[in-house]
Amino acid sequence: MTSPDDACKPEAALFDDVGPDHAGSVLCRLLISHPDVVDIEILGQTEIVEGITSYSLGVLLPGGRELYIDVEDAPAAPPGAAGAPRAPAPPGAVGP
Repeated sequence: MTSPDDACKPEAALFDDVGPDHAGSVLCRLLISHPDVVDIEILGQTEIVEGITSYSLGVLLPGGRELYIDVEDAPAAPPGAAGAPRAPAPPGAVGP
């Protein structure tokens, strides 16, 4: 697993074979390669319930603007399992 500090370095965005990462480090690698991102930091993590962890990221943009992003990392559904239930279609909508 990539450490939070290593995941947020620009050179970490260049490697795809770093092993199983958490959602925070994956998002760091995606964001750090964007030209408008000056810096990014994992500010913290919290286990919401067993198996689901929330990561808080701070993203510094040009001009001193800051974004704060929370991302949750949950286990993947087993192959063949049904996804999240869909909302019912509005009246008059054409089905799939």
